[in-house]
Amino acid sequence: MRNEGGFIVERRPGERGLAHLIEHIAFHSPAVAAPDDFDHLKRIGIPLTLPAPNAGSTSWRETNYYLSIKTTSPNDIDVLLTLFRDAATGMTLRADAVDASRGEVMREMADKKLGNDIYASYIAAIAPGSPNDVIDAQNSDDVPVASIDTIRSVYQRLHRPENMMIVIVGNVTPDAMKALIEKRFGDWESAQPAVRRVPFPVFDRSHIRPISFSALPQGRRTALMTVVMPPPAPPSSRDRQARNDLMDLLVTRAINLRLAALHANSPPGKVGMFIDNGEHGQRQIMLWDNFSEGRWEPAVAGLRKVTCDLTTTGFTAEEWDAAKRDLMADLGRRAADMPRVANVDLAKDLSRALADGRALIPPDDLLRDARSTLPRVDSRAANKWWRQQWGSGVEHLRVEAPELSKIPDPMSAIRAAANKVIGSPRCKMR
Repeated sequence: MRNEGGFIVERRPGERGLAHLIEHIAFHSPAVAAPDDFDHLKRIGIPLTLPAPNAGSTSWRETNYYLSIKTTSPNDIDVLLTLFRDAATGMTLRADAVDASRGEVMREMADKKLGNDIYASYIAAIAPGSPNDVIDAQNSDDVPVASIDTIRSVYQRLHRPENMMIVIVGNVTPDAMKALIEKRFGDWESAQPAVRRVPFPVFDRSHIRPISFSALPQGRRTALMTVVMPPPAPPSSRDRQARNDLMDLLVTRAINLRLAALHANSPPGKVGMFIDNGEHGQRQIMLWDNFSEGRWEPAVAGLRKVTCDLTTTGFTAEEWDAAKRDLMADLGRRAADMPRVANVDLAKDLSRALADGRALIPPDDLLRDARSTLPRVDSRAANKWWRQQWGSGVEHLRVEAPELSKIPDPMSAIRAAANKVIGSPRCKMR
């Protein structure tokens, strides 16, 4: 069950962290149909489901509840759908359930505080004004003190038919599942007038500076070259989406192969590149180098040289061909592994695709598309893609290292390290 509306809807004073709190309450709160049943969802649902690391999550834009049932019995599935309906519309928000959930959220956020602070600082630098900047990395300051009336108000504002999605993946009959969903949710109507959905904020490119740094004593050591762009529009067709996906995958592999060749003796994960296609509110291309203590200058110089070389001279035909071979092999492995992918993971992917207006293209279909498409995509097309994509975003170099605290002017030092190996004036950092 997916609920559209996470941290980004907490716009009113006193509501910070309440979407996350409600996610936790759902597992504890009695329901209207069972007012004395503490841990209502857990007591009835957990015996029917497989163990999982977690069964709920809340991000800036959504809350998800995911349960993997042990059987395909329609009666058992109906029990879980009934529990989902109770969570969506019938929670009593009894005080003991709310207080137990407050404690869970506070402990969870305390454990994540350093990571959230690091992430908030990073997002504020590369994408100021974006959802994950506005919400201050899952700020939960109001969780300990929010009244039950305030929590109920957020609960009712979030949990509305137009915000909810039920996704079932497994060896079941679609018509039978549709009938069960209609049985449990078909009579659900909004008790309040429709709420106009406020567009979520996007980053303010005028506030992005070329360089930023963090020198937290307990922080990480990493150099990051990024560009951010507005979130992509839904693709015009499935074929267009497949072509876009393949180009993203190909470029990612080509750059990762180049980085790996430049760091041949480094451990896996030290360097890399990935593309985030809107999950955090913007499209983002990132190259990183997780350097060791005292090695931030070579890391900065290396990333800057790679991005400059890609912009000025592009990919070689040899590395582009290697990327195509690597991608074909990877898609073949993923297609072969499909029978072993957990249904709950497919349900998550399907819900996100539906919410974004995209198709969920299986690896075997993408492999067929790749066989017909990749022979026609040469290194010139790759170079054009890179220059358009990297050039249309806002470029930013970020360095995080505790040792930067000992440097009188870290910004100037980072700029000097980035420009030291650059010959082309167009690549000089300001």
